[in-house]
Amino acid sequence: LGILLAYQIDRGIKGHAFFESIYYLPVVLSLAVIGIIWNFMLQPGGFIQGMLGRDIGNPISIYGNYDINTYVILGIASWRHIGYIMLLYLAGLKSVDMALREASALDGATEWQTFKKVIFPSMKPVNIIVIVITIIESLRAFDIVYIIYGSSAGFPILGTLVFQNIAGEGASMKGAAYAVILFVLSIGPIIAYLRTTFKSDVQ
Repeated sequence: LGILLAYQIDRGIKGHAFFESIYYLPVVLSLAVIGIIWNFMLQPGGFIQGMLGRDIGNPISIYGNYDINTYVILGIASWRHIGYIMLLYLAGLKSVDMALREASALDGATEWQTFKKVIFPSMKPVNIIVIVITIIESLRAFDIVYIIYGSSAGFPILGTLVFQNIAGEGASMKGAAYAVILFVLSIGPIIAYLRTTFKSDVQ
């Protein structure tokens, strides 16, 4: 979705500056604030429940249902993350040589073929950065989950498991083990990105 929005804005659609600002606006909010906003809208009697025609006495439960919890967290995190990815790809699209697009058009390639065979491959550095950032962002999604569900019971990701097993009376070595796993998963993409970057610089 981020690259789709970036491509449309890069084409200079009408009102592109307005759309760019609107899509990027959630990025400036912290994950905690976003969690509070969406928790307010999703709770019984909130905005979303009202839009679905459910009152306080007959709400759609988003708590305790793992399948629903998954889509809720993915949707909220994506809403915040798409604008950032859009900005990265927009910068990448601006750096693509216009001569490549013109040459592709002269060869009779369609707009989709030009994007798939010429533009997207030329943005390989941006693609790597996006992958690394997305993985790290997904691993640090503690704020949203904890504010909406309060514990790991609704959505047991590593961040909430670390907190649950380290903070308070439930402190145990299990929390330290979860923290080490979280560190390894976070540092792996960073090392891969740095190796790729330094290797390309040497060449």
